[in-house]
Amino acid sequence: MPLARSNKNTGTLPTATSTPPSRVGFLPDTPRAWPRGRLDEMTYILGDLGLSIARFVTWSVAALARLIFAVLHLVARGVGTLIGKVSGDRVKQRAGEIIGWVLVVIIIVATLSSLSVTRDWFAAHWPHPSAQTYRTLIPSGPCQQMRAACVTPTRSLAGAPSISAATILSVLQSYHSPAANQTFANQLYDLGLHYNVNPAYALGFFAFESQCGTSGIATHTHSLGNVRYTQSASPVSYGNYNGYRQYASWRDGAEDWYWVIRTFYLNKGVSDIFQVTPIYAPSTDNNDPQLYAQTVYQLVQQWGQ
Repeated sequence: MPLARSNKNTGTLPTATSTPPSRVGFLPDTPRAWPRGRLDEMTYILGDLGLSIARFVTWSVAALARLIFAVLHLVARGVGTLIGKVSGDRVKQRAGEIIGWVLVVIIIVATLSSLSVTRDWFAAHWPHPSAQTYRTLIPSGPCQQMRAACVTPTRSLAGAPSISAATILSVLQSYHSPAANQTFANQLYDLGLHYNVNPAYALGFFAFESQCGTSGIATHTHSLGNVRYTQSASPVSYGNYNGYRQYASWRDGAEDWYWVIRTFYLNKGVSDIFQVTPIYAPSTDNNDPQLYAQTVYQLVQQWGQ
């Protein structure tokens, strides 16, 4: 008895097909027969899952791009048709569609530009403190003229300097800071006068957060206090680096820190270092506010002697 019936058309025996296993939804074409054993089987399962997710994401991005293009194309064709009717068919449909595309591009560019202008306007006017607000806070006398220490340090961040520009430079040099130069030391001191914030605290935050710019994310951001990135009306511009504000220079990083302390702490009645740190570096972000405040305060006391 034959094993299989012969094919009437060709006279040959049918062969087994190599049809791949059926796909489930958008799962990739991978074998369904995984090797036995917990580790190997799980490896293949996770591999299938990863390929499935990758294909789904790729499909989603492509579908979104096609949808956006289809909408823009529909708008361009509509504009082209309207132009053709208004012009009395003197403009052909294809030419009208090209004109429609040009208008769509112009509208998109104009919209993006207007959004940028609006954002810049808000950044410049709301809630931007006026220069006159801070001018009345700047002390006069030798503290301003000589960049010398004027007061005994207290627990308040607000007030005249308890550290001189020369001491600031000395501290920066002791940390081998990339900001260790006389120009930045003077800037840190003068900005403290401008915002009526003791520059010793700015230096203390700088030392605690990054060893004065020698470690951590500050080596990339020029930030004194590792300020989180948010949109604000800061007087200096900054970018986003892994969720932190990134500045063009140490000077910009210093002014933004002073501005943040003045705007969101001192102007709201929070000036004690032991009240500032629980807000500035909350324990929910894996910080120790008490240790933070105690360390900075001890440094400020040490530099003021």
